[in-house]
Amino acid sequence: MEMLLATDIRIASPNARFGVPEVRRGLFPGGGAALKLPRQIPQTHAMDMLLTGRTIGPDEALAIGLIGMVVEPEELLEEAIKKAELIAANSPVAVQSSKLCALEGMRLSLEEAYAAEKIHVDRVFGGPDAREGPRAFMEKRLPQWASPQATEF
Repeated sequence: MEMLLATDIRIASPNARFGVPEVRRGLFPGGGAALKLPRQIPQTHAMDMLLTGRTIGPDEALAIGLIGMVVEPEELLEEAIKKAELIAANSPVAVQSSKLCALEGMRLSLEEAYAAEKIHVDRVFGGPDAREGPRAFMEKRLPQWASPQATEF
């Protein structure tokens, strides 16, 4: 579960099970589940899982937002690769900024989050990918993104 909670996109098979069973064994989920789970799914579901130690199947996990998709076991790798290819086809600086802004925003007040967002907006819109993306769209071609090294911060 701790590994799952460290991921951004989650795909599971119909036979998957999810849980934080430590309390059933007199233990504490010290790998971060007690901190991350309530930040990633509604609190009532997180507390249910943390305090009861029960496991849930993929349908319930999908319903509460713990995972994003259920596919047959033989489709897992293919679907994960599709997601990775979709991400990799995007502007590296826009993807990086989007992820950082989302993560930062969760720990800030809304007012502070908007201020932090402005930094990312300025960074992305001030870079070459913000010109290349619309140009490629208008020219009906795939964009040629700037080197990730040239846009890292």
